[in-house]
Amino acid sequence: MDIKVLDFTGKWCSTCIVLDKVLESEVIPKYKNKVKFVKIDIEENEKLTKQYEILSVPTLILLKDGKEIWRKSGSITKDEVIKVLDSMIK
Repeated sequence: MDIKVLDFTGKWCSTCIVLDKVLESEVIPKYKNKVKFVKIDIEENEKLTKQYEILSVPTLILLKDGKEIWRKSGSITKDEVIKVLDSMIK
C-alpha cells in the first residue's frame, strides 16, 4: 500500500507555517515508515498546483495507491490528520 500526503503550502502563509511545524514535529515522525509526506510550494510548483486544482493554502491531499481519498484546505489540526492517517493504515 502506497500512502502519500501532499502538503500544498506557501512561504507567505502563516497558517501553513504553523501546520508545517506541527507536521514536522508531531505527525511525520509517527508515520515515518508508513506514509510519504511531500511538501509542495505553490509558487515553485505551478504545474502540480494546477493539476490538483489548489485554490487555497494550506491544502493537504491524501493519496492511497495514487488516488485522492481525502482533501482538506485551511486550518487543519494535528488530530484531524492523525485520525485520517490512522483510518487509512489499518
